[in-house]
Amino acid sequence: MAKLLIVESPTKARTISRMLGSDYDIIASMGHIRDLPEHDFGIDIKNDFAPQYVDTPRSRPVVKNLKEAAKKSNEIYLATDPDREGEAIAWHLKNVLAAANKKSAFHRVTFHEITRQAIENAIAQKGDINQNLVDAQQARRVLDRIVGYQVSPLLWRKLGKGSSAGRVQSAALRLIVEREREILAFTPEEYWNFAATFVSTEKISIKSRLFKINQKDFTVSSAAEADHVERAVKGGSIPEVSSVTTQERKRNPYPPFTTSTLQQAANQLLHYSATSTMRYAQQLYEGVDLGNGNSAGLITYMRTDSVTIAKEAQFAAAEFIKENYGPEFLPPKFNYYKNKAAAQEAHEAIRPTDVRRTPESLAGLLDAPQLKLYTLIWKRFVASQMAQARQELVTADVLIHGNDKSDYLFRTTATLTVFPGFLTLSSDSSSQEKEDCRPAVLRSLKVGDQLTMTDFEKEQKFTEPPPRFTEASLIKLLEENGIGRPSTYATIIRTIQDRSYVSKEQNKLLPTELGFTVNDFLVEKLPELFDIGFTAQMEKKLDDVEEGSLPWVLMMSDFYNRFSPWLSAAKNSGAPDSSDASAIIALFDDIQFDPKQKVGRKTFDDGHFVASIREKFDSTGIMSEKQFQALLTMAAKYAGQLDSKTARLPEALQQGIREAAMRLQERQEVENTRPPIPENGGYMPVFEAFSNVTFPEVKPGRYSFDEGKFFKSLKRQAADGKALSDKQLSALKKLVGKYKDQLVNQDEVFRILQLELPAADPQEKTVSADVEQLLRKLAGVKEWETPAKKGRFAFDEKKFYQSIARQAERGKTLSAKQIAALEKLAAKYCP
Repeated sequence: MAKLLIVESPTKARTISRMLGSDYDIIASMGHIRDLPEHDFGIDIKNDFAPQYVDTPRSRPVVKNLKEAAKKSNEIYLATDPDREGEAIAWHLKNVLAAANKKSAFHRVTFHEITRQAIENAIAQKGDINQNLVDAQQARRVLDRIVGYQVSPLLWRKLGKGSSAGRVQSAALRLIVEREREILAFTPEEYWNFAATFVSTEKISIKSRLFKINQKDFTVSSAAEADHVERAVKGGSIPEVSSVTTQERKRNPYPPFTTSTLQQAANQLLHYSATSTMRYAQQLYEGVDLGNGNSAGLITYMRTDSVTIAKEAQFAAAEFIKENYGPEFLPPKFNYYKNKAAAQEAHEAIRPTDVRRTPESLAGLLDAPQLKLYTLIWKRFVASQMAQARQELVTADVLIHGNDKSDYLFRTTATLTVFPGFLTLSSDSSSQEKEDCRPAVLRSLKVGDQLTMTDFEKEQKFTEPPPRFTEASLIKLLEENGIGRPSTYATIIRTIQDRSYVSKEQNKLLPTELGFTVNDFLVEKLPELFDIGFTAQMEKKLDDVEEGSLPWVLMMSDFYNRFSPWLSAAKNSGAPDSSDASAIIALFDDIQFDPKQKVGRKTFDDGHFVASIREKFDSTGIMSEKQFQALLTMAAKYAGQLDSKTARLPEALQQGIREAAMRLQERQEVENTRPPIPENGGYMPVFEAFSNVTFPEVKPGRYSFDEGKFFKSLKRQAADGKALSDKQLSALKKLVGKYKDQLVNQDEVFRILQLELPAADPQEKTVSADVEQLLRKLAGVKEWETPAKKGRFAFDEKKFYQSIARQAERGKTLSAKQIAALEKLAAKYCP
């Protein structure tokens, strides 16, 4: 029987299949095969937070294929990614496939690079699924689902459906909003900088900046003070060199990339978003075709917080550096870098899988974005294994005794790189020193030399607010605060932009008005949950679950015991006290309510609605904010019957009713501007006219638009008697225009929507008897020419004829160009 090896992606499967050959059947799971339900909560809180997993819609055909392959295999290797998500996918695969072949042995194999040696080593060292990793992933999934599903409805009360809250994303949004508020509240403060140009007797010129006044740091904050400094310096003693020093400085190379540092560097240097960086890195990791039937992954696994480097990679780098740069560029011993406390030592940093695959050698195999990112990774890794850079910092100080009896010290610096070391390859902008002067010029000066001041400059400046976050600086702060993990940074940033909470302008992240509103509401209602420190604490607990020191159910119980009262308090934060609730309920005694009204599938009965709230309040003594606001609106609606009663209410309640009346009036004015809903079923005949329309299937994705799903949502809304907005009506009209030829009772649809019936296109012709005759002739053609390729496209005459014939069968009109092409074909094949 064959051996089955399962990975996540088709690209990975293709790369590995070329390494392992026909002994293995290699199939991609296409990511998760099971997940929490999309439209249900899916968590049994009372039963130890048990997740209710279901097959994902796109996984069903994949799982069917995997089960068939599993039946034919005596060994199944689960080779998903070496992290929490990968371990969880492996766990689900085993649970699902074990039923298909109970005799097959399951093995967990992990590798951090896709090379032949790494794959073979992983198979030789096969093991079991790490349940701690699975539990950590499951805990995160359950935690995020609880927060999302139970907090988002609070937002809906404020903003309506469509807005949502995320545990980690909301913490990131809070950082961006708070930074923006710092910027808005910032008050610039004036300060002045000073510089002078000095010339020695040997005509050596240097430009110096004012460094100290009376051996102390200084701040000059007004033009008057700046003028005083200028007079004191110009009227002071002859400038004299007070010191010339040379300080040796050694600079250590930077560690190789982790996920966060790669995302930061790619954003700063290549202007890639975090999402783009991870997409290109994934492509480099999963492998490329190197020609001659060889494929390999070009970098190690790209989701990591470790700076550890494998011994064999260090030896390979040392040999490469020695051969290409010289032995002096090697450090006395290998460079080692310290990991952060929470980093996974078993993982490696991001590095090239083969240091000899230089960026130049891959120029013809990678596209431009991939090559730029690979170059960044390759240079950073090689530089990390090189020797220190040795530099000399030359400093010259010039002293002037001012005429105000103060000492003014001017300083000039210059850096001389004695040995470049790792700077030969470093692409970090901080490696480029700003120099005031050439080192040799400063060294020519001697203590006691008297100079002539030829120029004096003063410049007014103002302090600047803290900068807005870039993706790079936000990721850095998230990491510093312990928020998120390598696999989540890109998702966090993408999510807050997709939800329109944050926009990106000139690479800067700005909170939108919606972002401000969402953040302020969440922080006000649930300050503890969205506290930065608490979010980091939960990340630490997830790490503890991964390490096996904390059972995931215990972690969830501890969280929920705190979360539940927070949520309850948030839900009731706007609720009225019992006296206000009793007063508003009492208003509706002996009121004559409007008759109940049926709109679409719903029936509105004001009397029954008030009675249900009264009954619940009488039994529990609690009224929600939503119920209270609804009763205020009801009081505004029946104000004519309640005037004498409302006059006796406390002023706060009277004001609440007045505000509700204003909202009611505004809503009515908006309704009046919309076109009237048609009689006899409203818009439902329009939706029923689509009974023969087949909407195209859409693959799920971030940017996909599902017309069928959108159409059904509009239909449900119309069936419920709800008015369609102007935008929704416009979208419905576009769908009618697009599918007009498939509509039942087209005339009635156009009448309801007040559209003009489509006029016949003068360029179009109906299928005439002559055209029908041409089609009959071409139907008898037995042999068609091989499709001729023109540029990137091939024109297939047979397929063209068949498409025209199908169009004619359906009664569709043919354009003048189509008929002309048909006549050419008939002349060619039926002379």
